[in-house]
Amino acid sequence: MKVYLETVNCDRQNYLSFLKLADPDETVVKSYLDSGELFKIVVGDKVVGVLHLVEIDDETLEIKNIAILPEYRGRHIGSTALQSLIELCRGNHYKRIYVGTANSSIENFKFYQKNGFRFDHIVPDFFLNYDQSIYENGIQALDMLYLVYRFDDKKKED
Repeated sequence: MKVYLETVNCDRQNYLSFLKLADPDETVVKSYLDSGELFKIVVGDKVVGVLHLVEIDDETLEIKNIAILPEYRGRHIGSTALQSLIELCRGNHYKRIYVGTANSSIENFKFYQKNGFRFDHIVPDFFLNYDQSIYENGIQALDMLYLVYRFDDKKKED
């Protein structure tokens, strides 16, 4: 199964339903939709997800959203897409990639750690600004947990 990233060059609104899989607040998604790079995650000839990446500064990127259709989850597609993104960014001037996930998103936290990200910091009460409360795993999403992938750390390990 070949998984690859393809840049979205037009009409990002067409991918709103994908982005809302990972971030259900449409207002929040629309606030970053036109920034950064949006990639389709493609398996064969089918779009099965998206990955949205923004540049924070000259050395820092942030994954704002990564989403896979439910029927394609658990097949290592997300990990393959994430590793493709890391390789795409490696060797450039970037030193780190951040990603945030809710305190209630236990599987996401595990997923990022398995892919080389490490816990970095918390933004308390981040999700209290959302229109609707989010519950996962019987836990209310309140805080944003940030993880970081550091390119310099990985060079030392290689």
